Amino acid sequence: MAAIFPTTRWSVVLDAAGRSAPPRALAELCEAYWRPLFVFLRRDGMAIADAEDAVQGFLSSLLGGAAIGGAQPERGRFRSYLLGALRHWLANERTRAHAAKRGGPEGTLPLDLGQGELDVPDDRTPEGAYAFAWATEILGRARRRLGATYGAEGHATLFAALEPFLLSGDTPAYRQVAHTLSMSEANARVAVHRLRGRFRAALRAEVADTVSSEADIDDELRAVIDALRGPTAAST
Repeated sequence: MAAIFPTTRWSVVLDAAGRSAPPRALAELCEAYWRPLFVFLRRDGMAIADAEDAVQGFLSSLLGGAAIGGAQPERGRFRSYLLGALRHWLANERTRAHAAKRGGPEGTLPLDLGQGELDVPDDRTPEGAYAFAWATEILGRARRRLGATYGAEGHATLFAALEPFLLSGDTPAYRQVAHTLSMSEANARVAVHRLRGRFRAALRAEVADTVSSEADIDDELRAVIDALRGPTAAST
């Protein structure tokens, strides 16, 4: 079996078991994955306020160590574990005699849930909606990662001009890009080609952060694409 990655979302979760993980790592984990969970609960019929409370409660429990039980990185995809852990947590919550008060449970995490809704295609099941939201988040994080890299290299203007062509299947208007960037059309073509190549690398890095071994990366990349395409391809 391939070696477990030393630094992944798995390591953040496992670090939370029995002790406090680094605050930055906890905040990053919550920021990255609360929206797919929220989208799943909403598509499953839960009201907005209840879904917000559930996500808050689950992540607080997860990162506090209470919901870590059963976390097994060797089984592969973090997204599958996270959804399963949420379902398990909800089942346990429903057996309790009291409900958490509005505003979240004690120790609520500082999540900004004001933009929780996502435009998910109507034909998605709750699981399909979760997969779609997950894929959307992964793509967004890859774009932000790449934008930060370009910015650090002093090429923020270049990235801003080329970003609209990042995921577009249409042939870029190279003449317009060249004019905007004061370069030749040939150089504009090269710049767009390079951007897309670097985006693929950034996307692969994001996906690698959510699986337990290198062997799972390509399968998970395909799952991200399938989740965006539709219910016949998406799987969780």
